Amino acid sequence: MKTKFDFEGENSTFSTIYIVRFLFPNKRRLKLMPASPTRKSPKSDFLNRIGSALALATALSASANLKAGVAQGADPVVVMQTTRGTMAIRVYASMAPKTASNFLDLVSRGFYDGKTFHRVESWCIQGGCPFGNGQGSFTDPDTGQTRYIPLEINRKLGHYAPGVVAMARSSNPNSASCQFYILKKAMPQLNGQYAVFGGVIQGLNTIYGIGPGDRIIHAEIASNGGGDNQSSSETNQNPRQGSGQEPTPTPSQGGGSGF
Repeated sequence: MKTKFDFEGENSTFSTIYIVRFLFPNKRRLKLMPASPTRKSPKSDFLNRIGSALALATALSASANLKAGVAQGADPVVVMQTTRGTMAIRVYASMAPKTASNFLDLVSRGFYDGKTFHRVESWCIQGGCPFGNGQGSFTDPDTGQTRYIPLEINRKLGHYAPGVVAMARSSNPNSASCQFYILKKAMPQLNGQYAVFGGVIQGLNTIYGIGPGDRIIHAEIASNGGGDNQSSSETNQNPRQGSGQEPTPTPSQGGGSGF
């Protein structure tokens, strides 16, 4: 075996290594050339320490966010499978209890299974109508009566971002029943007019893929929380249900249609 070394002062550095070995009668040569080790400079050591500090800060932040997510996980989550994909909706039972209870009851009954998204706008999708045309409400089979819920507004919930889930209604503020809408973009002008009760936490892309006639295959309550209070930055948009016609949008709605 023959080896060549290069030396620099007191620090020996392998610049190249040639190893010649005769393994067979034909004296086959193997040539190995590992990369040369480099010496760390004070500057690189300082940058490495900064990188380590930033990595630690990022890890601590991620841990804090995870704990916050666990704390916010107390409210129920509904998983909704559609013909365009699946989405998960956190239902704010602690912040909009009446509206949330109505929605969760309908989900547990299987009411939404097979229902279509009859309305698709640039800013929202709307579904949950038993007739598929926006004119229907939920009739309680036990009483034979149409169920309506009073308008429930929580000032901590608003139409501030895509994924906000709210109840559709007619011009009567207390006419929400079973139809709901999900925002594709922020619509803060709807705040205080429609009951926001949930937010999409997974599958937001599914919303943008839904078109008229797409339907809910199945909806179920995936987890039941304890109702701990939680913050929300969701957005909502307001579809009006059962009015028979679409109201003309106001200028403040930027061309989006009302409900």
